[in-house]
Amino acid sequence: MHPNGPLGNFDLVKKINMEHTISTILNYRPLSRAKIATLTGLNKMTVSSCVDLFLQKGLVFELGTTGTSRGRPPVLVDIHEQAGVCVGVDVEINQFTVLVTDLLGKRLESMGIPMESKDPYHFVDSVSHIFADLAAAHAHRPLGIIGAGIVIPAYYNTQTNGVEYNANLKEWNDFPLADELCRKNPSLPIYINPAPYAGAMGEVHFGGVASKTVEHLVYVTSSWGLSVGVYNKGELFTGATGTAGRLGHSTIHMNGKKCTCGSRGCWEMYASVKALYDLLETTPQQLPFIDIVAGMTNGDAKYTSAVHELGHYHGIGLANVINAYNPRVICIGGLLALLGPTLVNSIWNTLSEMIPARFLRHVEIYCSELGELGVAHGGVSMVLRQLPATMIRYALQE
Repeated sequence: MHPNGPLGNFDLVKKINMEHTISTILNYRPLSRAKIATLTGLNKMTVSSCVDLFLQKGLVFELGTTGTSRGRPPVLVDIHEQAGVCVGVDVEINQFTVLVTDLLGKRLESMGIPMESKDPYHFVDSVSHIFADLAAAHAHRPLGIIGAGIVIPAYYNTQTNGVEYNANLKEWNDFPLADELCRKNPSLPIYINPAPYAGAMGEVHFGGVASKTVEHLVYVTSSWGLSVGVYNKGELFTGATGTAGRLGHSTIHMNGKKCTCGSRGCWEMYASVKALYDLLETTPQQLPFIDIVAGMTNGDAKYTSAVHELGHYHGIGLANVINAYNPRVICIGGLLALLGPTLVNSIWNTLSEMIPARFLRHVEIYCSELGELGVAHGGVSMVLRQLPATMIRYALQE
């Protein structure tokens, strides 16, 4: 029979019905078959057939009844969150962080791995060994590892599958990251996104705004550099070639400090993690970031003064962001999120001097509760966006 004939059409309709069913369970869990039918518009027999396929493969389970209807109460269906794991990898200049979650994004484990070399091939080898270990550790799960979201501190060209540009990690420029990762991990779905885009996705899906209806969000993340992700009405703004958000290299100080990009006075030279270490005249090797947070929390004048100055320059840059994008929410992510209210209060002090109050009236600024794992959660969110398709493929396997 021709693939476009009756049988081909039947298979297509079946997959579409399964997609509606599993997506509805994911979005409204737990719920009854009758509720799924109501929400999707499918008939009850079709819904039951789809649910049974997922049940047989261990991807969903039944967990009791609602107790809200007359007669026999309906049985609720929920996602089996332990049926597989997702991996998010946050690549920074000095280390990369691996986050492993269940199918609902709940953290199972995380680990920080030092970047012993700036050679991108070294990273590919290191992370591939970790993927192999994780695959063995989770082989007992029906889906195993369903995918890995790689988040890089650079912009990524989806047309060439190469790293576009990073002033602080120049060895990676034009590196065919996707090709090399797929060559080393042929059976593992790999997804790649820049840190500001992934961080915004992670915050929307798992962070403080996850339970709100947020149409306009700006996510500011800093490892050694600084960049911005703009989320607008369900979509990321990436620009014509996928490099929107390079605001870390916008000029806030004419003839200021020389930046690694070759320019002077770039925002990231005054408002990034690197800038904080420059203010303290030390390095991450000599002073772990968590010690800076502890010193600030304990009221040490050296640390609080440095964070206040950092917040001042953050405010200068964010004034440009607010004037350009008019966001409803600004989220500070990454390590800087650990600086909490001290950083945010300093930002507000500067913003109130630079922007009329009427333009700040509806702006909310906060530090992500996801902290240093926020960007890695963005990697997980990339994987979870493909979860319905992954579950359908597995459920249809003979």
